[in-house]
Formats: sequence, C-alpha cells, structure tokens
Amino acid sequence: MKIHSGEDWFWYQLGPHEKTEAKKLIHYTHWPQCEKWFENENHINFLRSDTNDPNNEAVFGSLIYHQGLKDEKDHTVFHFYITRKFFFTINFDFSLLRGVKEKHAAQQIKTCGDAIEGFFVLLGELMNSYLIGLDEFEVKQRTLKWQIHDDNSKGILENVHKLRHELFIWKGLTLNAKKVEMALKEAFLPKNDQQKDYRRTHQKITRGITYINEFDQELSNLLHAEEVITSQRGNEIVKALTIFTTLFTPMTALGALWGMNFDNMPELHWKYAYLGSIILIIVSTLLIYIYLRHKGWTGDILKEQQKKYFHKKNTR
Repeated sequence: MKIHSGEDWFWYQLGPHEKTEAKKLIHYTHWPQCEKWFENENHINFLRSDTNDPNNEAVFGSLIYHQGLKDEKDHTVFHFYITRKFFFTINFDFSLLRGVKEKHAAQQIKTCGDAIEGFFVLLGELMNSYLIGLDEFEVKQRTLKWQIHDDNSKGILENVHKLRHELFIWKGLTLNAKKVEMALKEAFLPKNDQQKDYRRTHQKITRGITYINEFDQELSNLLHAEEVITSQRGNEIVKALTIFTTLFTPMTALGALWGMNFDNMPELHWKYAYLGSIILIIVSTLLIYIYLRHKGWTGDILKEQQKKYFHKKNTR
C-alpha cells in the first residue's frame, strides 16, 4: 500500500490483492450500498454515489481505464472509493497511461486542497493519456483522407471501419471519465466546482468529447464518400457489361442460329455464306454501336478510359 497525503486528506494506493485494507477504509454507513460492488470485484464499469449522510458523502465504483483495440476482454479496471477526507484506488497502474509519469502525478495530487480535487487530478491524468491517443488517431485519419484522394482502392473502406472501431473505444473511455466527473459533481459539488484542478479536468473531458464528435463526423463523411464511389463503380461495371452484351448480341444470336442441326438450311450451301455471315455480324454490331453512341450511352465510359490513358502517359 502506498499512502499519499495532502494538507488534510489521504490517498491510499492499493494493489489488486489488498482488499482487506480497502474494506477497513469504507465507512460503515456506506457498507450496505458498497457490498455488491466491493465483494464481487466488478471488472466492468460500475458507478454509485451515496449522499444519504450529508457529512459522509461517497462516490465508489469500478472504471475501465485501458482498452485494447483487438479484443474486448483486453481491458484493465481500477476500483475507487472517494470521500471528502480520503480516497483509495485499487489496481490503478500508471504504466498503462501514455505520457503520464506516476511521480509527477503524485506530486501534483499532494498539492490539492482535499481528496475530491486530488481525484480530479487523477482523472485529469487519465484524460491526458486519452488526448495523446486522440492526437495519434487524428494522424491516422488524416493519412486515410489522403489515401482516399490518391488511391481509392477496395481496402480503404475496411480502413475506415477500423478507424471507426478505434474511435468507438476512445469515445467509451472518455465517456467513462465524464460519468465519474458527473457523479462527483452530484455528490460533492458545487462546493468544489471552483477549484482549478476540477476546472482543468472538466475542460480536458470537454475537449476530448469535442475531438471525438468532430472525428466521428469526418469518418461519417469519409464513409459516405466511399460508399458513393463504390456505388458509382458498380454502376459503371454494370453499364460496361450491358454495352458489351448488347454489342455481341448479333454474333451470339446468329451463331446460335447457324449452329442448329436442321436439314433444311439453304444458306449452308451458299457459295459466299461464310463471308456473308461475317459481314452481317460486323455490320449489325457496328449499327448497334452507332445507335448506342448516338444516344450517348457509351460516352462516359470512353471518356473515362481516355482520361486514364492520358494521365498515365503524362506521368511517365
């Protein structure tokens, strides 16, 4: 157990196997409400506030503060119990937080006026780590936007969905911090809402939520753009196949006709039947092509092919 002390309050930093010491710190008036949470060692988000006794308010629960990207079970939970005079944490590991040093955080917490503000500093360190993750996410999203611009391949859509999944995780972690902030405000504030560390943590959470909302909107726009492009490609493919099928219809029909095994087929004995059949197929195909070209049903495809040809030629 590590004990950090402020001016008139304490932070008990407990390991995962120090439940006995933690149980001794829970006030007897809170025990009925804490029993299910404490005895079951919840490994999911759990949050409760107890304000029945105006002199002994408490907020307690469990918080997922680290989550892997590939496996839902790859997450880490810490448990907490907060009063005005002290708070304890169980299984809080600073090494999981990027850009956060335990020594510096502990020193900052000691300067706080009470346990509530001290826990807000801890919550702020969580948000510092999440904001670093969101900055890295922004770089990935910016790279993806230019990939769509430069090379809109089939794998882009999968990358958009991967980024959206990652954003969901950051959103969940940030909302967890927001829930705890709201519970602390419900139980102990507004007395503490003018303290600088509360305001800083509140701004960090607000900034994180703002980033997430903006990133989510951009991903939605990227996803919509990708779906439009995919739909357009599908339409072009169907259009091209339709044109090819139409152009080769005379050849297919005449070939099927002359491939029959009827006895009375006079054209089989004509001297120039072979040449005439070839000319008939070519002429009928050209007539169909001219008709399609006149209607403008082939123009877009031909123009697109010409653009690709000249683009490749100019880039050499």
